[in-house]
Amino acid sequence: MLSSRIILAAIIIAGTAGTATSQTIRLDDRGFSFRFGKDDRRGDVEGKRASCEVYARIAQVQADANIRYRCGFRGPQWDTDTRNHFRWCRWARRADLARDQLFRSQGLQDCFNRLGDFDDRR
Repeated sequence: MLSSRIILAAIIIAGTAGTATSQTIRLDDRGFSFRFGKDDRRGDVEGKRASCEVYARIAQVQADANIRYRCGFRGPQWDTDTRNHFRWCRWARRADLARDQLFRSQGLQDCFNRLGDFDDRR
């Protein structure tokens, strides 16, 4: 049921996601952070930065679940590198972000169902 909660959270966050622009990304022991380029006029918009950071983290969790549960999905949407998802998010429309997260969520749920997911109503 934890996987279902993660997927649900991803869908909710995807609905609020927007686009962002960044020039550098850092992954270290303090977490995930990025910096906008000096000439990027959108760099001072906090919502854009936060949106792509969250999108990239969710995409990585979904891609990791694909590998962990041997679902077998392939392609750039299933890349485990957070940086690639973040870079793509920079230029993607909000609707495209939501579509991709929903696509991964539905694929994972189908995979979990094949693994023997259960229904509490039984």
